[in-house]
Amino acid sequence: MYCIAGKNQCSIDALSYLISRNDIDKDNLSVCINSDDKGNDNWQPSLMKYANDNKISIMSLNDLYKIKNLYFFSLEFDKIIKTKNFLSTNLFNFHFSLLPKYRGCHTNYLQIKNGETISGVTCHEIDDGIDTGRIIDQLIYKIDINDTSKDNYFKLMSSASKLFINLFDQIISGDYSTTEQKNSDATYFSRKSINYKDEKINTDEDLIVIHNQIRSLIFPPYQIPIIKNKEIIKSKLFDDHLILTDIDNKEHIYD
Repeated sequence: MYCIAGKNQCSIDALSYLISRNDIDKDNLSVCINSDDKGNDNWQPSLMKYANDNKISIMSLNDLYKIKNLYFFSLEFDKIIKTKNFLSTNLFNFHFSLLPKYRGCHTNYLQIKNGETISGVTCHEIDDGIDTGRIIDQLIYKIDINDTSKDNYFKLMSSASKLFINLFDQIISGDYSTTEQKNSDATYFSRKSINYKDEKINTDEDLIVIHNQIRSLIFPPYQIPIIKNKEIIKSKLFDDHLILTDIDNKEHIYD
């Protein structure tokens, strides 16, 4: 049994790939959906809806615990996995950062706010820590200086889909090696560590820092930063100023 657990386009891409394979029977496929997936498409497609449309079994964690021959793949799954509950040890996560940096939550936002120039997705074995399992592989890409958090999230999703497809046969055959994470290089952020409603733009910082703060908060439909009473959807950096684009597509100079 192969299970895709998670949400959004990356989980659907992974499931779609498995459905397309002639060597995998649909009866051996399942999904485990996030708690907020009500079966309706919105700015992202629903994994529940896609599974129902393609007649793929939807299973709970309690169902999956009992399956010995399970291969469990987490792509943006919203629950912490307790390995002792599973009969299977084939548990894998596709985490939206280059581990061991940015374990836990808010990885996308923090990468942009901190001015990272590269990011990527890490496939790792799931252990009893939070994103601490042995690393199987990573897919690395460049973050553009003007990418917003929403831009970066789509890059993260695309990278997760590609990495899943690249690694699937190796994982199923067991023909892969792993690397232990260095805890000395690790950073971790809990779900409660950031409240986006409380995040403010510190205008006393250097221009590049202000730019990073602004673009890290640009993620409609969740939040849009407000600068000088304007809802900003884009920030473009120049040597001595920013060009901010508001929700009405009007440009404003910030210096």
